[in-house]
Amino acid sequence: MYEFLRGKIVELGDGWLVLDTGPVGYHLLVSRQTATACAIASEAQLLTHYHVTESSQALFGFASPAERALFRRLLQVNGVGPSSALGLLSAMPPDQLARTILDEDLKALTSIKGVGKKTAERLVIELRDHLGELAAPQAGLPGGGVSASGGDELAQVLMGLGSAPREAQKLAAAAREALGPQADFQELLRHALHAVAID
Repeated sequence: MYEFLRGKIVELGDGWLVLDTGPVGYHLLVSRQTATACAIASEAQLLTHYHVTESSQALFGFASPAERALFRRLLQVNGVGPSSALGLLSAMPPDQLARTILDEDLKALTSIKGVGKKTAERLVIELRDHLGELAAPQAGLPGGGVSASGGDELAQVLMGLGSAPREAQKLAAAAREALGPQADFQELLRHALHAVAID
């Protein structure tokens, strides 16, 4: 329904903000990551997700395509609602959350408020094979060609998770060189994300 909203931030609270778009002020629920990137009286453009249930409706705002993509995919995990999804995104930036899931780090996931062991296990099982498709469409690159080793797609995913284009290409190439042509996509992505963390 709403793709994005652009305006001035007139109120900013814990997990929410009000965006004045001119004739209308929108109340948006946001993660800690997005709130940190915002400031009162500043101009902002936020991607949105409109969530409707039988008893409520809410508008969520996101500072990046990767964050919104992860939010939408989290909603498809059994037992994860919008509040839990926002909590996950508040606890970790998109690239760190992706790395945690790929590493099957249940301890880190269960350390997040509201995430129990069963939910953490479902996050790993249901997301670990889908992180590539989460971010690749967000990169905005034409063609979308994918090499046999997953290199081009890997660079797109890394850009979707926040890496600059040149850095993403460098990380993708380094991962392929380190792991070899037989490595699958998830192994390449895990290696590249760890390289980001080290840097």
